[in-house]
This record gives sequence, structure tokens and C-alpha cells, in this order.
Amino acid sequence: MAFTNQQVDADALPRAAELQLHRLPPEHRREILAQSLMVLAIVLIPTFIPQLITKIPGSVRAVLWLIPITVAGFGALFTALAMIRFRYKGYAMREHDIAFRTGLFWRKTTLLPFDRVQHAEVTQGPLQRRFGLSTLKFFTAGGSSVDLKIEGLLSDQAESLRESVLARSVHAR
Repeated sequence: MAFTNQQVDADALPRAAELQLHRLPPEHRREILAQSLMVLAIVLIPTFIPQLITKIPGSVRAVLWLIPITVAGFGALFTALAMIRFRYKGYAMREHDIAFRTGLFWRKTTLLPFDRVQHAEVTQGPLQRRFGLSTLKFFTAGGSSVDLKIEGLLSDQAESLRESVLARSVHAR
């Protein structure tokens, strides 16, 4: 049998931008907010230390209030951006692959064919456990790093997706 490599009409291919995405659950939004507030608290608390030093003159102390105010402002900005970025996250299951889209300014869509998936795992951190969420990770052959990671899925949803993709990956081979 001779090798053939037919040209494919690029205009006839399905567009990744036209994917009908499943949104991540609202619990993930609350998890993002909780993470942001915890990080902000850890960063913000040390900025108040100069205010506790009594030997600093009052005029300097007034200027030093700009440090926590600036940190709080940047924290609020980054938290707001994370909340907006949440709206652009989503995944889609298709006949031969799974897709995940993320990004606010730089959008990224990752398509992972089922026949490339070697194994998948569901992980859950302490904060995710609090909100009933999990992270679904897919690995392909030839590497030890994660090829696709979907954070913020409901735990039962993550397990169901994992089983479905693994079943399809076995049938795809």
C-alpha cells in the first residue's frame, strides 16, 4: 500500500473559537476570591509594621500610610482581574478531543486529543476541598509534566470527566 498524504482544506476545518464551552462552577469564583484575599492579607499585614514603631515622627508616619494603601489598591486590582478572567474559562468535550480555554488579555485554547492521553489524575488542595472543587490533570506520553490542567471543577464532575476521557482514550487507540 502506497503512502498518501491528501491536502486538507483549511477553511473546512472546525474552528476552536466556535467551541461551546462549559463554564466552571460559581464555587471556583469563590475559591479565587478566597485565595486572593488570603494572599492580600499575607502581603498587607507587614506593611503596617512601620505604623507600630513609636519613634517615627508623625509626618513620616502619615507618608508611610501610602504603603498599605498602595498594596491594598494593587491587591484589589489583581483580585478584580482574576474575577473577570474567571468568566473566560471553560472546557468542551468533542468527539476526539477535550478543549480548555482561559485567559483575559492573552487567550489560550488547549486541545488535547483523546488518543494522546496516557493517564489523568484528580487532585484537591485544602481550599478546593472547602469549596468542593478539584483539579483535573491530563498527561500524555513522553513527558512528566501536565499537558492539560482544568482547575475549579466540582469534584464529582472532575471524576466523571476523567473517567470519560480515559475511556475514550482507550477506544481511540
